[in-house]
Amino acid sequence: MKKLSVIYMVSSLLMLMVTIPVTALAEEELEKINTEATKKKVSQQGIEVIEVTSKRNQANSEMTEQTEILMSVAGIGNDPLSAVYSLPGIVYAGSDTGSPAVRGSSPDDNAFYIDDMAVGYIFHLFGDSIFNENLIQDFTLHPAAFGSEYGNATGGVFDVQLRDPRQQDIATTIDLSMLKSGFMVEGETFADQAFYLSYRRSQIHLFLPEGTEENGYTIFKAPISEDYQGKYQWLIGDAHKLTFSASGASDTGGINISEESEAGKIDPDSVGDLKITTKFDSQSLSWQYYGNEEKIMQLVAGHTVNTRDQMFGQGQFIKVDEEIYNLRFSSQITWLEGHKLAFGLDYSKADIDYSFDIIPYYCTENDADCNDKKGERIQDFANLTDEDIAIYVHDIWQLSDSWQLTAGLRAERNDYTEQNFIHPRLALDWFVAEDLTIKAKAGTYSRFPDVDTALNKLGNPNIKSPQATHYSLGVDYSLNDIWFTSLDIYHKQLTELPRSIDENSAEEDFELHYTNGTSGDAQGVEWLVRHERNDGWFGWVSLSWSQSQRTDDLTNISTDYYLDTPLVANVVVNYELNERWDFGLRFTLRSGAKYTPIVGLRENPDYEDNFLADYGELNAKTLPVYHRLDLEANYKTTYWGYDAKWTWAIINAMAQKNVSGYYYEPGDDDTLTQYNISGEEDIGVFPYVGLKMSF
Repeated sequence: MKKLSVIYMVSSLLMLMVTIPVTALAEEELEKINTEATKKKVSQQGIEVIEVTSKRNQANSEMTEQTEILMSVAGIGNDPLSAVYSLPGIVYAGSDTGSPAVRGSSPDDNAFYIDDMAVGYIFHLFGDSIFNENLIQDFTLHPAAFGSEYGNATGGVFDVQLRDPRQQDIATTIDLSMLKSGFMVEGETFADQAFYLSYRRSQIHLFLPEGTEENGYTIFKAPISEDYQGKYQWLIGDAHKLTFSASGASDTGGINISEESEAGKIDPDSVGDLKITTKFDSQSLSWQYYGNEEKIMQLVAGHTVNTRDQMFGQGQFIKVDEEIYNLRFSSQITWLEGHKLAFGLDYSKADIDYSFDIIPYYCTENDADCNDKKGERIQDFANLTDEDIAIYVHDIWQLSDSWQLTAGLRAERNDYTEQNFIHPRLALDWFVAEDLTIKAKAGTYSRFPDVDTALNKLGNPNIKSPQATHYSLGVDYSLNDIWFTSLDIYHKQLTELPRSIDENSAEEDFELHYTNGTSGDAQGVEWLVRHERNDGWFGWVSLSWSQSQRTDDLTNISTDYYLDTPLVANVVVNYELNERWDFGLRFTLRSGAKYTPIVGLRENPDYEDNFLADYGELNAKTLPVYHRLDLEANYKTTYWGYDAKWTWAIINAMAQKNVSGYYYEPGDDDTLTQYNISGEEDIGVFPYVGLKMSF
């Protein structure tokens, strides 16, 4: 399938502004006078004094404990965001996005935030994140019913906080591994000013070098992913932070598809060079203020440029250039007794230039066979401008020692779809006992339509935004200081999803290609048992049951969603033997995802003597059970007085042949009744070694 896929809305990071109240200045001056008087008095008495000072704008330069635990999951290359696949309700969606699917939603339903600003993506095409492990301060996943501060999402929200630079002597850290290598420089420039700069590059091209040929496919551009992050921060006084940030990532790769390849025999239109390049560069300036009584204000201005180039077949191409400007203001104050109020404003403007020369396939993920939706080759060049504005507010009300209510509201306006939304969001926490909490949450959500369904000529420029309603009920219980368990029940209602228009339908305008004619739902139960770090051990076990389906609103026919994975179990165990050695394992067991079976062959109407697969009922079959074991060992040492760490790991240590799908494998003697169906296998056994050193 060749569809125009544009990642909508990539933006950058944060800026804050406020003035100090006169009363706060008076209190600070009085405190200084009292402190000087006390120091003078104790000095006269000959008493030794230890002075402890603090700043409200202290740099958040260290990783949280929970993020550090995620970093230690085996087989992820110290990438805490990749550890989400070990959490309940998360499955890898594959395709060309590299993004996870959260609780029965599509990967396109997710939103990603870096330092409180929305961005387009945080995962490379191969599923690893775009961040240097040394820079993540905190990472939070909101799988459902998230708060009013988040928008443009109907699935889950990935909230990443990059840490502040450290006030230290300039130091360099080098990472070398079989998967990815890079360097990082960090240190102090002036008093209260510091920076860091990180760059990484994948090593996949070492295993798939240019010129490699197999079964009619030849690599002419080795796959490479790159990313960088940088910050320069100035701590002004004891209440302000001024931060300039820059980040970016890219993925590229190319193969030649010959007539003898499987793809070439099935779809001769694909014969030729296939090359994909995606890239973004982002800059932002943020100014933050930390006042008395938990008062926080923040203003962020950002700029992002996204590009996507794809060429394939005989002269077909897709090219998309986006330039996005963002502004975000947020504030938090304590006002009435027992109340904490937060409010904010989000604004973004995107200018998108797109051009293409393609043979389109007008289909969605809910179509059994995209070959039935093949169109005539078309070309176009146009510009799309979109502005979004949102205002949000929520109040945290401490009703009593046992009850807390969070009531929020988010108002949104999108000028492209010409839609206005008012999204109410509620959360109620009941602290039954010191170690037992019951949580209930609900809210409504919307997001921008898939761009390939909304573009003029390729799609329907009048298509509307997909919407969702989330409900969640959870129980958290701490058995003691070591053992913790939680149980979550959720339900999602999905509406206004895209539906491809049937060419033979007399009731619809086929020239629009898409309508909002699909709905769906997802529900499930997730159980987690976690062992906190104690005597060198930590880890967790999770078990989840879920069900997700989609309904064609025109025919009222419901089918399982293709990522519906009813049962998923994860086991993560880590053991720190001593100061030098630690070991980890990760085991995943899940029922197979759904797939649409091939029930026969049919002649290709465009190419004589070529066949196309004939598909049966949508997502009617289930893949075999999937399981995988990853092992890892880390050894800390020093070389020439510098800290170093070795990592040895084995991915899929049990050499399990996990089938991720089935496809028609064409042969020279194929007929309409005699043909071969093959299984596509996931990653095999993959050992790797890594070395990290700090100078």
